[in-house]
Amino acid sequence: MPRLRRLWIRSFRNYSRADIALDDGVTALVGRNGAGKSNVLEAVYLVATGRSHRTAREEEAIQSGETAARVRAQIFRRGREEEIEITLAVEAGRLTSQMRVNGAPTPRGSVLGRLTVVLAAPWDLEMVRGPAAGRRRLLDAALAQISPAYFFALHRYHRVVAQRNAHLRRGVPGGTEAWDAQMVALGVRIAAHRGAYMRRMAPEAEAWFGRLGGEGALTVAYRPSWLGETDETREDEARAQMARLRADEIRRGTTLSGPHRDDVELSLGGTALRANGSQGQWRTAMLAIRLAERGVMASETGESPVLLLDDALSELDQDRQRRILGLAEEGQVLLTSTVLPRVARPVRVLTVEAGAVAEAAWSSQSETF
Repeated sequence: MPRLRRLWIRSFRNYSRADIALDDGVTALVGRNGAGKSNVLEAVYLVATGRSHRTAREEEAIQSGETAARVRAQIFRRGREEEIEITLAVEAGRLTSQMRVNGAPTPRGSVLGRLTVVLAAPWDLEMVRGPAAGRRRLLDAALAQISPAYFFALHRYHRVVAQRNAHLRRGVPGGTEAWDAQMVALGVRIAAHRGAYMRRMAPEAEAWFGRLGGEGALTVAYRPSWLGETDETREDEARAQMARLRADEIRRGTTLSGPHRDDVELSLGGTALRANGSQGQWRTAMLAIRLAERGVMASETGESPVLLLDDALSELDQDRQRRILGLAEEGQVLLTSTVLPRVARPVRVLTVEAGAVAEAAWSSQSETF
């Protein structure tokens, strides 16, 4: 029984209208570059999480010439069907976003986790070579779907940090005590969630790297800003760091320690991954992390997330491509591609052209669109 059974798209990116029925196993969205394949995966991610993974300016997702976009998903969850819907609308130059479950307006935090998704996309490589913020989002996106408590704690934490930073920019010594206490209480809770998640995810990612044909030993490690074996010792470390950095924080007008400065360290054979290996190895490592993320989320929620593979076959050899397509037996997979490998197993194919999606017959001997 597929988790995601049907997707309706209206005035979203290059789609005026699309109604897509989905199956379990692997579904390949095949078409030329720019046809709109990735837009379908973005629509799924948006309705599942309430956020686009491609832009911070979600009004960009509204079709040119329109003032609103809508995505609705029919899902199967805990033995029954539900519908989730998100509407993006621009009124008086301002974007509004509204989510509904079975027609009733519902806050984003209460929608998260109803349709869990894991996305692997080309910009995953930036998590290897880019700043720590991307790697923190790797943790936060998974944990927000697993735990509503984590989502609300993280949201409150960022609000507290923003308020504390505003005070620091005034350059007035003292006066941060109330924010300090909230930061420590929320931050320690966030770090505990991240640490527990990483203790489960990291060994699975390291195992998946080998299963996908990666060469060498991948290591994934959480590097928190506040160290400690218990909540109490982490709280002590947090307060000590904040006291030690206070003068520098006032000078720079920003908070210099806490979970908003945590990192995830990726290593290959004991060397930082960004400095070791090819882009193919980087992509294999990130796919391994995504598949491990999917496994942990399935274990925590009791339901396998929909795996979204956006151009995930590029830069991988055919053997690794076949292994990815072999995931058909492990739940629901939606992937985009212009080129598909020769495989014995049939794959459902939807052709995408100029914002239109159609069923296609695809033989196991086909290679290109």
